Amino acid sequence: MLLGSIISRISDEDSILETLVALDDLALLARMRAAADAAGESLGSFASAAVGNFVSCADDTAWLSLMTVTSKSDDPGKACLRYILGTELPTSRDTSVHAYCAT
Repeated sequence: MLLGSIISRISDEDSILETLVALDDLALLARMRAAADAAGESLGSFASAAVGNFVSCADDTAWLSLMTVTSKSDDPGKACLRYILGTELPTSRDTSVHAYCAT
């Protein structure tokens, strides 16, 4: 999966579920759905905002981590998206949705 293709399709509601399922991470998909519902956003809008938020606000450490994850993957596009979405979701200790930018 090419990252540009993934990002161009991520806000399309018809293809976002297919894209997220293709990541082979059902736990991430469930967390994405729950976070989107909690934010009152569609899944596509939420995922698109999460990617944009990471791109706009991630610090050098986050970018280095992203590069490390993708360099070790057979499918860097999937690994990149999985990493970004995973870091943008709230954890059990954190109730904010987007980790890098203050909202």
